Amino acid sequence: MELNLSLIIPLTLVTGMVAGMAISNFLAKRASAGRGEAVRIGASTVSGRGAFALKKISEGDIIERCPALEVTDRDIGGELLNYVFYGSTETARLVVMGNGMLFNHSSTPNVAYYRQEGALGVELVLYALRDIEQGEELFYSYGDEWWATRK
Repeated sequence: MELNLSLIIPLTLVTGMVAGMAISNFLAKRASAGRGEAVRIGASTVSGRGAFALKKISEGDIIERCPALEVTDRDIGGELLNYVFYGSTETARLVVMGNGMLFNHSSTPNVAYYRQEGALGVELVLYALRDIEQGEELFYSYGDEWWATRK
C-alpha cells in the first residue's frame, strides 16, 4: 500500500487544529471556573438586566470586588445618576466597574456592599447577606435616600 502524502498532510493538519481548539476550550473553561466567578448577567425578573448567582453562595461570602472611580456629584448626570453609588463624602459618588453596577433593588436584599480602599484604589465589595442558591437573582437595597431623589 502506497502512502498518499497529498491526503495525509491535510488530514494531519485538520486533526491537529481540531484537537488544539478542543484543548484550548477545555483549558479556558477550567481557568474560568478556577477564578471563582460567581455572577452572570441576564434578563432580570424585575427590570432590564440583572445579576444571577452562577453557583451557591454562602452567607458572608464576597461575591465580587468591583474597581470604582470616585468622582464628585457634579461629574455625574443623565442616566448615569441611576448607576452610581454614594462615596466617602456627601458629594462623592462611585462609578463602579464590573457586574456590581447591574444588581437590581429589593427591599429584602440578599446582597450588601461596602466601599474599601484597595492597593489599586477604591473598590465596591459585594457580599452575601444570606445563603444564595445557584440561579437566584442578586439584589441589594438602593436605600431610602436613592428613592427620595426620584419620582
